[in-house]
Amino acid sequence: MKRAIIIALICVASFAAFGQRLASEGWADFVPASDRHLAFGIRSAGMGGAGVAITEDYTSLFYNPANLAYIYRFEVAGALQYDALSYDSRLDGKLAGTGSDSYVKLQNLGGVIPVPTEQGGLAFGIGFVRTNSFDRRLRAEAIGDDGLSYKIDESVRGGLGKFSIGGGVQVSPIMSVGGAVEFYTGGERYSWFNDVQNPGGAHWPDTVERKIFADDITDGYAGIGARFGLSLVPNRFVQIGAYISTPTALMIDEDGIQRFDSVTTGWIVYQEDYDIVQSFELVLPWKFGGGIAVRPTSWLLFAGDAEYVDWRQIEYNKPAWILSQNRLMDDSFRATLRWSAGAEATIPVAALRLRGGYSQEPIAYLADGADRTRNTISGGLGFLVSELISLDLAAQFSDWDVDGTRLGGSYSLASIWMGMSYRF
Repeated sequence: MKRAIIIALICVASFAAFGQRLASEGWADFVPASDRHLAFGIRSAGMGGAGVAITEDYTSLFYNPANLAYIYRFEVAGALQYDALSYDSRLDGKLAGTGSDSYVKLQNLGGVIPVPTEQGGLAFGIGFVRTNSFDRRLRAEAIGDDGLSYKIDESVRGGLGKFSIGGGVQVSPIMSVGGAVEFYTGGERYSWFNDVQNPGGAHWPDTVERKIFADDITDGYAGIGARFGLSLVPNRFVQIGAYISTPTALMIDEDGIQRFDSVTTGWIVYQEDYDIVQSFELVLPWKFGGGIAVRPTSWLLFAGDAEYVDWRQIEYNKPAWILSQNRLMDDSFRATLRWSAGAEATIPVAALRLRGGYSQEPIAYLADGADRTRNTISGGLGFLVSELISLDLAAQFSDWDVDGTRLGGSYSLASIWMGMSYRF
């Protein structure tokens, strides 16, 4: 019994020291849906993510549904996204590894159906878009300050997306309104491997010489929410947009295994496996956003967006045992103001649009490094193949840090969007 208790304590201590997925004492669990937000379309991606006042395709569903009212032709469009992720890991403040990983995903797909009217505009849209990326990788191999040897591999694959259906209508010559129902879906696969060895010197309690921790956990996401938007076009030079997103109820089904192996000096192996099968209900907070677009000339456009979310209002509804997390939200998360700005220049002779932009996304979870911000530089272009077909390309480059109790990392991400739209 004594030996089993000591091994269990070692297991808990190791997770507390290194498990970035597990909450530190006094902190709420990290909520992936509060981080790594993606631009919803290629045009906006090339302009830093700005889109509330400028979208003129089906991605208006996801930025500002009121803009659908200004689309007068049928449209079908889609895009793929390629991500190249690079990282440097740190153990006890020292470089412990470098590496890279890559991913290819469907970024968006959808269309617009305009409805003929005697006055103004009316259109409906339907589509899918990836809203958050969970993909990341971190490897570390080094001797810690405690003299022990660590080999660590953390991997996360997956993301969150949503299907939306909605519409927009002009209610006056200068104003339109719109709304959309949003159905969230997604998944995450988390893998954690930590091989800890004593290279010499004092033994651990009970002559333990090696400990191996291995987790493999999957989460499935499903949820529903809504977005309502307003658009004002007072003149041909300026357009203003605003939206409100209602709280999103997410159901999370988790399934996996946590394994712990302990090897003593006599090469006796003690193994413990913990199966995980559980479900959660999580509510994400209200979102408020706005944007403005300025067209000083027919060939030049400037746009900017901002979104405010108080992530401290994240709340678990069930099961009963996890409700204690709610009291930790105030100290674990913060309110964020995510903003983006961009420009687009049209070259009529070449049927080409050149784009560029910049954005900042504060990291909402304080336990992974307080006051951290993700900075993104972007660029892109659109080429009108014919009156009906447009090819678009966008690229974004971002970087950020994640600091744990002992294990941390610096990330750099290059993302490329490639897509096509057809209007008829």
